[in-house]
Amino acid sequence: MTSTPHPLLDVRDLVTCFRLPQGELRAVDGVSFTLAPGRTLGIVGESGSGKSVLARSIIGLLSGAALGRLAGEVRFAGEDLRAASERRMRQIRGREIAMIFQDPMTSLNPVMTVGRQIAQVLRQHTDLAEKAARARAVELLAEVGIPDPAQRAEEYAYRMSGGMRQRVVIAIALACNPRLLIADEPTTALDVTVQAQILDLLRRLQDRHDMALILITHNLGVVAEMCDEVGVMYAGRLVERAGTAAVLHAPRMRYTEALLHSAPRLDSTPHARLPVIPGAPPDLMRPIPGCAFAPRCAHASAQCREHAPALSGAAAHVHACWHPA
Repeated sequence: MTSTPHPLLDVRDLVTCFRLPQGELRAVDGVSFTLAPGRTLGIVGESGSGKSVLARSIIGLLSGAALGRLAGEVRFAGEDLRAASERRMRQIRGREIAMIFQDPMTSLNPVMTVGRQIAQVLRQHTDLAEKAARARAVELLAEVGIPDPAQRAEEYAYRMSGGMRQRVVIAIALACNPRLLIADEPTTALDVTVQAQILDLLRRLQDRHDMALILITHNLGVVAEMCDEVGVMYAGRLVERAGTAAVLHAPRMRYTEALLHSAPRLDSTPHARLPVIPGAPPDLMRPIPGCAFAPRCAHASAQCREHAPALSGAAAHVHACWHPA
């Protein structure tokens, strides 16, 4: 009997809380999922739902006095990242797991050329000499579609367009051929043409390197185009997870259904009002006795307001809803 191989990433009951003057804020609340090599998981949800905090919790980028509690398991290729030392995590970050942040300018050093920044990552994680690392940096800029890469390698980020800076960030993230890439809103503030180019680039690079991808986005069109599976987050919890087609065309959780209805449609009539989800997300500083979406849900019952539903359903499509669609 052959044993089932470990998933590349296995997250179990992850909890992230911040200690604030007003009390404890539960930003990520018991999130669990797995991700196989070469697959793409989309994470969607409203602003403040915990998507970015989840990403930073996975790779250990949260620290300081504000971090109150971090619990649960994060296993990467079978290794327990929660038990790893900071030195070990520095080896993993950049080499095994890389991350693209929302704003490329916050990721790039304004007083260092982009070529030198890429070379610095290569020198830190590989045995390349300085000259070889600089040459490889130029190759990486060419690989992500930057014209005149040798010339651009000598430029500073502030002299580049938003799309060009995002390509540089991708080049840095992919410098060491990571096995997992986490992209947090990688196309934010880019026009639609550049968005399409960046997404096409990510897809081609993923296929070439058999890289797993976690794509955090508000854009459901991006999810439809890029993702194999989708996880929907609300108030720090994962409330639905399934294959992309199932989530987009047959959602079970009422929040997912409302989220899809509030997305702009090409076939809407002129001047038609965009449907919105009434109310606002709950205050995560206060205990939530039942379903966090109940105050905004037209289908909520007394059961919804008093008891929080657990994820249920077939393994291929789980949801947390007492009255599924």
